[in-house]
Amino acid sequence: MTPSTWFTVFAFFVFVAPGLLYDLTSAKKRLKRRESAFTEISRITLVSTVCSAASLGVLALISWIVGLWMHRQPLPDLAALIQGGSVYITSHPASVVTACILGLAASLGFSYAAFEIIHRGDDSEIVYTSAWRWVLRTKLPKDSVPYVEVKLKNGVTWAGRVAAYAPDPEIAERDIVLCPPLAVKKKSGDPLKSIGDKWQRVVLVGPEVVSIAVTYGPEPP
Repeated sequence: MTPSTWFTVFAFFVFVAPGLLYDLTSAKKRLKRRESAFTEISRITLVSTVCSAASLGVLALISWIVGLWMHRQPLPDLAALIQGGSVYITSHPASVVTACILGLAASLGFSYAAFEIIHRGDDSEIVYTSAWRWVLRTKLPKDSVPYVEVKLKNGVTWAGRVAAYAPDPEIAERDIVLCPPLAVKKKSGDPLKSIGDKWQRVVLVGPEVVSIAVTYGPEPP
């Protein structure tokens, strides 16, 4: 590998991987805030740097203890590695690869340990799944299809079988597609009236939906 490639790999291990692991695991315990890319990247970089620094200290201590016992350093000489670059790496491939693997494992371990310590005693998990997905797919009985009555903000209610839907957590990005048997009522007190077989699909956008009543049944022939 060229020095630039080694630096890229090293930078990922030091400044990205541990913080990314912490961020992904913490997402199950805390609500995601709207934040800029700079804030998110800064947090990941900070966590990664702290964890990598801790792992470097542990590796240095282990190398010192083993060196006293074996009278040689089992891990690379950091100063020589910085000065020698790719030449040192080529001359000591086994120790460099071993140090990278141990360093990554240690930094990821520190990252996960920090997550466990900060969120200890918190058994609940946040699931980023919309209610639409939960009732229309997750809780869908076997060999059944969902039938819904969808009330809109203008008071109109549509009924039919769910053909497709977008389960995006953001309500503005959701929509639901109904297919026959289709029926509609314009006021809450009116009965549902079939619209016949001429119309095959109705698309309802998420921001206009007030409520969805769901039942499950067999797919029509």
